[in-house]
Amino acid sequence: MQKRLVDDKMVPMDLKDIQKPVNHLLEETNNHLINALNSDIGLIKRIINSTPASKGKKIRSTLLFLLAGLSDYQNPVLPQLAASIELLHLASLIHDDVVDNSEFRRGEKTLNSHFGNFLPVLWGDFLFINSLKNFNSADNAYTGIMLQAAKSMIEGQILEVENTTNFKIELNTYYDIIQKKTSSLFAAVAQIAAPINQDSQVSPMDFFQFGLDFGTIFQISDDMLDIFSNNSGKDRFRDLKEGKITLPVILLLKENHKDAVENFSEENTDRLIELFQEHQIEKSAMDIIDTFHENGQTFLDKFKNSIYKETLVNLLTFIKYRDY
Repeated sequence: MQKRLVDDKMVPMDLKDIQKPVNHLLEETNNHLINALNSDIGLIKRIINSTPASKGKKIRSTLLFLLAGLSDYQNPVLPQLAASIELLHLASLIHDDVVDNSEFRRGEKTLNSHFGNFLPVLWGDFLFINSLKNFNSADNAYTGIMLQAAKSMIEGQILEVENTTNFKIELNTYYDIIQKKTSSLFAAVAQIAAPINQDSQVSPMDFFQFGLDFGTIFQISDDMLDIFSNNSGKDRFRDLKEGKITLPVILLLKENHKDAVENFSEENTDRLIELFQEHQIEKSAMDIIDTFHENGQTFLDKFKNSIYKETLVNLLTFIKYRDY
């Protein structure tokens, strides 16, 4: 088990180790994913073999099961709901890769690099429709929550496009982008878990806010991987190459280095890294993450001790410090 010293404690930093308490539910989720995408059409089978839906890290499903487990609640439809969440997430990734013209994701070739753009757009639509169909058949009470999340995710993507190469972007706009595009789905996951738990100290809005904070940590961490990690599975500064102005870049812009950012190229990568180091941008970004992490910890402190609470604490730490 891979561990890391964090705040004077050794915590697991391997996601598979963290997921062990809900492994059986994640396996059920995979079965639902396979069934949801079953088709007699040969080309669909080729696509599934190229990008299997069951391959992802399943952080959203893990979060759903752990939040539900805080009060030892068991619900047989949770794995089917989790599969629907994963389908929606995968649909957004497929469309993102088309929009960004990405050739690789986490070190592997994207669907559009295999099939061009036309088919992946249809496949993303197929996944989205199957996600909603699966939600509706599991428990249609949650369909509205996911539709709202999907709307926010699309708005976030459009807002991000609107701010491409906007070197004057404000932090509030950046937060608006990532909370719509990324955090909204985590918030929806928490919202689904909220009615399951009847702890009087914790309201549905507390769950929703925890999901937003969790998703914000996740996305800021992802933005930092793009610059500071050697294990992210993608080339460094890909976001900046695509014109995305992320938190580390915004913090550097505030240090009056607009020219270095605007004139970024493969030739001045080393200079840009030096500027990030000189102004301790990684530390500043981590300080911002700390605020959202503390909010999440405060939420979890309201619950009794259990394996689910302990695992959520570890998951919260993992997404904060992850390097892949």
